Amino acid sequence: MSLAQMVAVKRPHPVAFSVFLVVAWLLLALLALGLRRGPIEDELSDRAVLAVRSHGQTGAQVSFDGRDATVHGTFPSVADAETARQVVARVSGARSVSLGSDIHIVPAVLPGVVAKPFVIAVDGGSLTVTATVPDRAAREQLLGAAAAASSATLTGKVTVDPDAAAPPVTALADLTRTLTAVAGEHKVTIMGSSVVVEGSVGDSDEVTRLGSDLLAGARKTQPAATLDNRLTVRSVASALPPVGEGTEGTAQPATGRLVGAVAEDRITFETNSSELTEADRVHLDRIAAVLRESELSVLLAGHTDTRGPRAVNEALSLLRAQTAAGYLSDRGVPAEHLRAAGFAWDHPVATNDTEAGRAANRRVEISALVP
Repeated sequence: MSLAQMVAVKRPHPVAFSVFLVVAWLLLALLALGLRRGPIEDELSDRAVLAVRSHGQTGAQVSFDGRDATVHGTFPSVADAETARQVVARVSGARSVSLGSDIHIVPAVLPGVVAKPFVIAVDGGSLTVTATVPDRAAREQLLGAAAAASSATLTGKVTVDPDAAAPPVTALADLTRTLTAVAGEHKVTIMGSSVVVEGSVGDSDEVTRLGSDLLAGARKTQPAATLDNRLTVRSVASALPPVGEGTEGTAQPATGRLVGAVAEDRITFETNSSELTEADRVHLDRIAAVLRESELSVLLAGHTDTRGPRAVNEALSLLRAQTAAGYLSDRGVPAEHLRAAGFAWDHPVATNDTEAGRAANRRVEISALVP
């Protein structure tokens, strides 16, 4: 082989060499971007936090994954959290911004505003929520959260006082699930940062466990909460009915009949619809029969899945509740005994990531109320 031939063999092909150079340049660029990613995210987070805190939201934190931001922290209201999200969205470099699942809402107590007792009580299959709220909108929000938190018979003793501070509604679901998971009669009272637990449970370990779980739930909205655990251990004898007394032959209370009728089926809707199906009407007929024979008042709580704008879902959830209430009224239930409220997607009973879950969330729930 001549020298010229050897040189020709060793000379790289021009196209292959160009491709090699481009690939090498891209790899180096990606490596440099990866090394720079952490500092860029930290810089974006710092600028976003400064922007949010300049608007008075001192409890806010912001994290970035690339250019996608998540807002965390404690806020006086959902509106304040949304304002923080909008502020971050205007930060140069931010591509998308969402509220984190760890957002805590702790209403600020203004001068002259009085914190009133917020009581959640469980007795067997019944749930009683006692509270004072600043307006009717807060009342409906509280009752809707209570109805969504438990399948027990709901008694809502909620009064409106413009001078009252809003109760910690966001803690209601966790506190209710904790209480209803333990057999017996017990209640939790929250007033400001004080958490008082009363009632009876099965053993001393349950006294400690229930108290600890309730305090942890309360601290999600009131980090400085303190616990006064007044739970007692019930005796075996106290759990038994008196000799000669039983349930045979006793009339079932109206609330019990309502719970039984409601539990027979569900009232659900197609996407973007408030139209009742034939199955819904049959189900409501059974509920109407119970309500016509009693003086019960009920809350009809409308719900949606998470698709579509919030404003649309708020209107749709209310329309669903009003449609069910109108049907009951047409079947002879006094209109003054029916309260319809819409809660958009705030209280899902299933995941919104699947069609089956979304279908379950498009619903109306009916619960007994005590004014």
